[in-house]
Amino acid sequence: MAAGNTEIEHRVAVAKRLAANIRAYLGELTPEQWEQQSACAEWQVRDVVSHLIGGAERQADSMERGRSGDANPPAGFVPPEPAALSAANAQRDIDRRNEMAGNILESFAASYEKLHREFDEYAQGSWDTLAWHVRRGALTGTAYVELRIQELAIHDWDIRSAFDSNAGLDPACVPVLLDMSPRWLGMCFRPSATLAKPVVYGFKVGGEAYRMTVTGDAFQMEAGDASQPDLSLSATGEQYLLFTYGRLNAADGIHLGRLSVDGDVSHLDQFEVWFKGL
Repeated sequence: MAAGNTEIEHRVAVAKRLAANIRAYLGELTPEQWEQQSACAEWQVRDVVSHLIGGAERQADSMERGRSGDANPPAGFVPPEPAALSAANAQRDIDRRNEMAGNILESFAASYEKLHREFDEYAQGSWDTLAWHVRRGALTGTAYVELRIQELAIHDWDIRSAFDSNAGLDPACVPVLLDMSPRWLGMCFRPSATLAKPVVYGFKVGGEAYRMTVTGDAFQMEAGDASQPDLSLSATGEQYLLFTYGRLNAADGIHLGRLSVDGDVSHLDQFEVWFKGL
């Protein structure tokens, strides 16, 4: 973080730089590359870009309403099931990219210009101003910047990895994503029946330690070493993030030496069921 910058100023700068870098990268792709399968099973590269555009548009609109004092859900809103929402969103973004055919780069630039103007408005006002989010309810402006970094960083990897097997996460994003990891896991947790005995995971991520206790119907994650965990996992921050975001499965991670595991690996398989992603 640059000297004199607050954390939110740093994160806004990261989000804006990420959007600019993605726009520049997309400008170099051939028409054939836009139709390449991305790391997202349902989407080609162009569908991922459509998703990023739609997310920026909805976030900008929500933040604008938030500045006027409206952080409520839309009229008639019914909380959707996560799996149903994800499936609907996937098809929506495919349909939208068809509508934007020939103008997708221009739409990307315009959507992020509008969103970045909202960031600037919040910076002049208060980052504690609330705005509506479909999965998490009313969020502060600070939390919305965090979510935009997540979307940009993970989907940037989804795009680049379609052409480069050694693609990595933007290094400036890794600390932000690690900081929000418990909140992300909370968003994508798929409960099961209550377990007779909780499963305890120990994570060594870079130089930090975390313990997670899953009861089936709920989980708790906190900093610190796990005492006699059922499964221990060690990884760099980047590889841990790719695993928890569903971009690196457990079997491949272990085979490639990106994940180090000690304990009953069936608990790692179950982890991927509980934390399936969005």
